Amino acid sequence: MAEIQRVSSMGPAAWIDQQFLTASMDTHWDYVMVRRGPPGCTVCDSSFINSAMESFWMQAVRGPDQLRQRTVLALSEIFVVSNINSQIDSVEGAHASYLDMLSRNAFGNFRQLLEQVATHPAMGQYLSHFRNEREDPVTGRIPDENFAREVMQLFTIGLWQLNVDGTRRRDGSGNFIPTYIQDDVSGLARVFTGWSWGGPDRSDSRWNGWIGVNNWREQMQNYPSYHSRSEKRFLGVTIPANTSGEESLRIALDTLFNHPNTGPFIGRQLIQRLVTSNPSPAYVGRVAAAFNNNGSGVRGDMRAVLRAVLLDPEARDPNIANQATWGKLREPMVRFGNWMRAFDARTQSQPLMYRIWNLEDNVRSLGQNPLRAPSVFNWFRPDYAPPGEVMSRNLVAPEFQITHETTVTGYANFISWGVERGHGDNNTLVLANYAPEIALANNPAALMDRLNLLLTAGRMSTSTRQIILGAVNAVPAADSTRRVHTAVTLTMISPDFIVQK
Repeated sequence: MAEIQRVSSMGPAAWIDQQFLTASMDTHWDYVMVRRGPPGCTVCDSSFINSAMESFWMQAVRGPDQLRQRTVLALSEIFVVSNINSQIDSVEGAHASYLDMLSRNAFGNFRQLLEQVATHPAMGQYLSHFRNEREDPVTGRIPDENFAREVMQLFTIGLWQLNVDGTRRRDGSGNFIPTYIQDDVSGLARVFTGWSWGGPDRSDSRWNGWIGVNNWREQMQNYPSYHSRSEKRFLGVTIPANTSGEESLRIALDTLFNHPNTGPFIGRQLIQRLVTSNPSPAYVGRVAAAFNNNGSGVRGDMRAVLRAVLLDPEARDPNIANQATWGKLREPMVRFGNWMRAFDARTQSQPLMYRIWNLEDNVRSLGQNPLRAPSVFNWFRPDYAPPGEVMSRNLVAPEFQITHETTVTGYANFISWGVERGHGDNNTLVLANYAPEIALANNPAALMDRLNLLLTAGRMSTSTRQIILGAVNAVPAADSTRRVHTAVTLTMISPDFIVQK
């Protein structure tokens, strides 16, 4: 509530500028690898991959830098690294370091972010360009092409050539135009050869991990003896033979960064993650323009991009928000985080401890969990459209890819249990503080006004309000706690909350 009042008082633009200057409360590395617990922990026994999830939730719920945390979540769903089907499935340091890297670069320049992603050892392990060796015509070995493909398809330019407003370009026959072909993948794959552990030397021992293994905090470095010396051609660019690994990488990433697709491709996804699933071409065009030039001639300024995403007239106009096709489905992790922040949920014995580990069960939980996307394609794709009216109207609704009969029921059960009993057990139980709501329980209309502001941004419909009021009034006035539990649960499973406007 205090943060809502602060934004209302200073205005969204000033709040965003202040958020750009707000530091994180902790590093994930310190939580996971140094203390093995939150700042000031008395019992510091966090371990394994679970500790990285604890650190994620601590910062997501309690961090003062909420814009950074929300941006990091968005970036983690574009530049996916996961512990599912992965070489780093149980390597907590890899994920802690990767989250810290995204946090450091969230408000920087996209070019630097792209390089940090490409050379981070967690990404190298996940998309298999770690210790990727140059081609060998004698044995027939060719470089691994996994990362070369995904850095184009998912991280920068996408599959189809775009206009600056994000619409697809067409050739003279009216067909969409691909951004790359297999030869481009093969040429770019040679760039991503010879990369392995960072460190003070480039010996075979360090390359192989016999020394320096698990050095997750250092970016990968290039080992000339394993890097392709051949000519590298991709996207109309030719890197001459015998160009060093570092220079080859610079040319490759500059090419992707400066490609006309990158601004609209990344901009549209950030709009989808933060504002609405179906931004207009004009909205995408304005965000892409900010990516291309921040007003001072700088390309890729993430602060300019985020301002453009969040302060665009289409993002701020209530009349547009009222349209049936506007908004987005809140993904389950965000709904859960909203609940914890709205009601100051915390562990009583250790207020910064959030032992929230396994949420991906569809039946008993959220069906989604930090760090556990099922593949590099995230939990859902930006162009997913569920069958029915959304698809028939040529719209998309990405989060509906994980929304079906089972997850809807599982979420409702998870929320109804958690609102009343908290999450976890014993000394790690995360409980909400409903004292302000309980004080309003004998005035159900005032209680609903508060929940309308905290959870639905003042957009609760009259019909939803009346349904919940009826349920609250059916609870005896003497049972104020149950009244609050009923109101919070029904609000959180209502479409007014689940659909963000």
